[in-house]
Amino acid sequence: MPELPEVESVRRTLMPRIQGRRIAKVEAREGKLIRPSLKVFRKGLTGRQVLGSERRGKLLMLGLEGGAFLAVHLGMTGQLIMAAHRPQADHLHVVIGFEDGGESLFYRDVRRFGFLAFCPDRAALLAGPLANYGPDALGMADALFVERLAGRRTPLKSLLLDQRALAGVGNIYADEALHRAGLSPCARAADLDRADLLRLHEALQETLAESLERGGSSVRNFVDAEGRPGTFQEAHRVYRRTGQPCPACGATVEKIVLAGRSTHFCPRCQPAPR
Repeated sequence: MPELPEVESVRRTLMPRIQGRRIAKVEAREGKLIRPSLKVFRKGLTGRQVLGSERRGKLLMLGLEGGAFLAVHLGMTGQLIMAAHRPQADHLHVVIGFEDGGESLFYRDVRRFGFLAFCPDRAALLAGPLANYGPDALGMADALFVERLAGRRTPLKSLLLDQRALAGVGNIYADEALHRAGLSPCARAADLDRADLLRLHEALQETLAESLERGGSSVRNFVDAEGRPGTFQEAHRVYRRTGQPCPACGATVEKIVLAGRSTHFCPRCQPAPR
């Protein structure tokens, strides 16, 4: 699933190609992916100019003329593709054309777990797609990070994945940040002191920033709006490296299932809590 660095990479590569352009037509046939309805979606977008963009966690939001928003969640396999002609690819569910006749925006989603939502104003955005989202994980202040985690009895891995606690972290960056911090995914925030939580916060910020520099992780089919895959997967320390040596100590990377999610860690660098 695209996580914070991947969605931010899409935002950064998409905006120079659509900002200031006016939407002329919307083709959408997959009702499951469209909110609140196909009719409202098409009517709401058509004729509006794209003014800017925002991102909260894994949610991309395009600011539109009149205070409206187009919110996009890529789910597990969603892709936003800019192209002058319809791409030779299957599972193209939405096409957005512009008045200038240049490149169109295509939404492709093989697994169809993503969605696109038209929100007429910020209130609808906050009550809809952004409901239950915590603060964005990137650039979060130390004090806020500690406040969101301190005292929680949930395992750290599960807590990092909780989008209500902090938004944007998924399986990849939770595993990678915990390894950098030297903390077991099974440890509980309630059993850690402030120094431990600050170390985890620093590790998370470093991991997200480094991934952004490399365009995110392409472990399946992720590409940015220019069709380029990320390269941070080449620097993964533990994620999907089960049975391989830990790059820090040489011990064998292990995998467990924690709260239904595959979790990768080094038993030596990240000793289990007592």
